[in-house]
Amino acid sequence: MKHSIDELLGIVYRYYPRGVGLTDDGDIDVQLCKKTEEHARLVSARIRASKDERWHSMLRRIAERFPGMLMNHSLHLPTGGWDGCYSFTINLPGSASGPIWFHVSFLAPYYIVHCLRTVEIVKQTTDLFAVEFRDMRFLVHRSPFDPSVVSRPDDSRRFVAVRKNYASFDLLPEAQPCAEWISRDIEATFGCELMPPEIGTVLVPDVTAGLGLPGEVRLYDCLFSDQHTWVKPSPHDVPGPGVDVEASNLADSLVAVLTVLAALYQIAWTLVPEVQSGSSYWVVTTDGVLRKEEVAKALAKIHLLLQSPETPRGIAAKRELEAAARELAALVASWDGEGEPPAAMVAWASSFLDSRIVDSDPKASS
Repeated sequence: MKHSIDELLGIVYRYYPRGVGLTDDGDIDVQLCKKTEEHARLVSARIRASKDERWHSMLRRIAERFPGMLMNHSLHLPTGGWDGCYSFTINLPGSASGPIWFHVSFLAPYYIVHCLRTVEIVKQTTDLFAVEFRDMRFLVHRSPFDPSVVSRPDDSRRFVAVRKNYASFDLLPEAQPCAEWISRDIEATFGCELMPPEIGTVLVPDVTAGLGLPGEVRLYDCLFSDQHTWVKPSPHDVPGPGVDVEASNLADSLVAVLTVLAALYQIAWTLVPEVQSGSSYWVVTTDGVLRKEEVAKALAKIHLLLQSPETPRGIAAKRELEAAARELAALVASWDGEGEPPAAMVAWASSFLDSRIVDSDPKASS
């Protein structure tokens, strides 16, 4: 190795900020990370690497040696996108090993070669399920076996086999000649050497930068790519999965809650420009309980958006949306906030959703 662990960490800290981006609720604020000097340096390195003729010449040589087998996974680099390396795969015809992955770091003089393996782990279903309801996807943080929310639980799904892919550095014999030929070309082209797994899987303290939570980020993630799992998952590492539940199997009490939430978010999302861009998906997270103060807070935000709507659909349906928001606000104000939403509120929400005031093109997020 040309560098010690400390030296490699020093390289990482030039491109990834330390202690930045972790929010109070344990999530990661990626946008905050992107505003740092380190991230700007990383973006510049990506763009500069995309213009390196050594990379393009090497790809041409490999494509000639292995015709029809090469896939370039670094087409995003000119935009400053993601990764700290060049990536490509070779898919040998008839090989049982699957694609062979090659990553060549442009942040440090190292490369790696691996394939993907799959491990299957049987886990107990977690207290979370998903349901498609009224053109939205709801993630419900309740047990799918709780009869108060799911009227017909499927007991056969209490345990689910979870399949996880991970990087394996032990190539099958059939893949080794190809890997050796390309490795020699990589070393001759970039003057780099193979980084062994005992080095690459070392954890990097204090770095998140959208790669993962502190204590989960490895040298491989920073110097190469965070698109792979670099250590074989153990049952302890894999969380219990949620399951999908059919809307027809929901208990009436949960149907009532989801109906009101669906109407509320239909109004809100029609007015939010970020949602209109279609950049994500319509997903609502709930614990299956409707809370008066949360609905009132959402209605207050809707009221502000309605004062000068910025979206074409919001402008076109402004009058109808204002009337709908007033009706819901009146129903919320007369509700004591206890138990299920009142029947009048559910009936209003169902009627609103059936009226199709807004186009329900499911390409947004909450």
